[in-house]
Amino acid sequence: MSGFGGDGASRSVISALELIEEVAASGPGVSANELARNLGLPRSTTYRLVNLLAQEEYLVRTPDLGGFALGRKVDRLIGTAAAATVPDRVRAVLDEARSGMRFGVHLFGYMRVGTPRARITPMDIDPDYPLSDAGRILRDHRASAVGRLLLAHDSTHRSQSIGPTTQVGSLVPGFGCIAVPVLSRDGSLRGALAVAAPEHRIRAPEVILASLEPTRTTLAGLVDAMA
Repeated sequence: MSGFGGDGASRSVISALELIEEVAASGPGVSANELARNLGLPRSTTYRLVNLLAQEEYLVRTPDLGGFALGRKVDRLIGTAAAATVPDRVRAVLDEARSGMRFGVHLFGYMRVGTPRARITPMDIDPDYPLSDAGRILRDHRASAVGRLLLAHDSTHRSQSIGPTTQVGSLVPGFGCIAVPVLSRDGSLRGALAVAAPEHRIRAPEVILASLEPTRTTLAGLVDAMA
């Protein structure tokens, strides 16, 4: 078997992958017209590809049928990507934090911070507490504490510090999450350390925040080594 089968087929594959990436960056509800405009693709090509991707469950139509979101098969890929490797020193810090915490401790990274195409990426997900809805966490920034931290960064003046963010009940009834920022040496936002726990723990987070502080401080010195 040779390549993708020719220049036309190769271009179609690349365009389909770019469409999936653009839906992820734009968030649920982005329309085919918006996708065509953002990527500079012909509308006919865009309609053909998004319909094919929806048919194959890589995309799904939103309930109002006006746009698209990432589908079940992409969620499966995201779950696999959540097992991405971090440097050994970072993993050791996270393992130590998890050994003293009764809840899930996750590390997320941020890409393209401060731009309309800012994205969340899983860096090290607690193997004992898998994410309840990885796809939604990554594509709907309003639904998770990690996404809300990114949104708070975008709306905060550079001279102001960013505090922890929380969500309760958005993903799993009775449970929530708290996220604290992980900064690089120059003070820029690089990621989030997140803990998923029962609702009453998130509403009174002082104990969790105190437990996370040594880990967050240590990671601040290691984050520049992370992929």
